[in-house]
Amino acid sequence: MGDRWLEVAERVWVRRCEELDLSLGLVVGDDGCLVIDTGVDADHGFEFATAIRELTDKPWQIAYTHDHFDHWFGTQAFGESAIWAVADGANYLAIGDDQRKKWAAKYRRDRREEAARRIGRSRLVPPNCAVRGAIGLNLGGRTVVLRQVGLAHSDNDMVVEIPDAGVLFAGDLLENGAPPNYDAAFPYHWPQNVEYLLSWKPTIVVPGHGDPVDYWWARTQTRDLAEVARLCNEVALGHVSEQEAKDHNPFSAATMETALQRSRLLAPPPPPAPIPEPPAPSPASAEQSRMGNPAFDQAPWAPVIIYDVFDYNIDLTQGL
Repeated sequence: MGDRWLEVAERVWVRRCEELDLSLGLVVGDDGCLVIDTGVDADHGFEFATAIRELTDKPWQIAYTHDHFDHWFGTQAFGESAIWAVADGANYLAIGDDQRKKWAAKYRRDRREEAARRIGRSRLVPPNCAVRGAIGLNLGGRTVVLRQVGLAHSDNDMVVEIPDAGVLFAGDLLENGAPPNYDAAFPYHWPQNVEYLLSWKPTIVVPGHGDPVDYWWARTQTRDLAEVARLCNEVALGHVSEQEAKDHNPFSAATMETALQRSRLLAPPPPPAPIPEPPAPSPASAEQSRMGNPAFDQAPWAPVIIYDVFDYNIDLTQGL
C-alpha cells in the first residue's frame, strides 16, 4: 500500500509509513512549515521530503521527538535547515552510530540486505537548535510549541503541540498497535510526565508508531504505563514476584521484563547495613549488661522488652 498522508486537522498531516508502522508529521503555517521526524534512512527521508513538497512549498524546520534512529536518519534529504531537539548533536551522533550498526545487523539477520545498505549509507544529521523547557515557533498565523518532556521513553523526549488545532505529536511516549519500548526508558517517571502533557486535553494525539488516537485512548495507555511502574515498585519491595508481574501487566511479558530490568538498573535496592562486630567486654561492663556485653545491647539483634513478667494472685471468690 505504501506510505500515505492522513490530514488530522487543518494543515496538519500525519505521514503513515509501512516501515516500523512509523508516524511522521507536518504542520503548515502561512510563512513556513514544521517537519516532525524524518524517517528511518536517507532514502526514506527523500521520499518523505518529496511528498511534503507535493503539499506545500513553504520553507521547513525540523523537530526530532527523540534520538532513536527511525525518527531522524532521513534528515540528509532535507538539506540545510533548523533542526530542533532536546539532546545535543554530539549525543545524537554517538548514539546514532551505535544504532546504525545494530539495525544494519538486524536487517541482515532478517534477510533484508537492501534495508541494511540503505541505513548504512545514510549520513547522520544532528540537531543544531536546542530545546530547553518549551519553545514556541511562529510559522505564520500559527504557533507550535516544542516541549521538553523529561525522563520517559528516553532521556531526551520532546513533544510538539499545535494548540489552535488541538493536536499533540507525542513521539514514542505513546504507541498504537505495539507495546511501548522500555529499552532506554525510565519506568517510574514515564507515566507522570505523559499525564502532565495530556493535561490540556488535546483532541488528537499522534503516537510515534500507529494510527492517530484521541485524548481518551492516550489517557488509557498512560494508566497502563502507571500500572507497569506500580508493578516494578511492588517487585522491588517483594510484594509480588517477577513472574506475577509478567503474567498480569497490561502489555506483554517481554515488555514487563525489560521494564523490570530498567527499574533495577536505575534504582537498585540499597545494600544491607553492615552488622557491627562487638568489642571484647571488660569484666565490669559485662556485669552491668543484660546480654553479657554492652555492644550487644545496642546491636540490631538486641531483644526488645515488650512487658515485664510478675507474679500475682487473684482471689476469684472475693466479693461473692
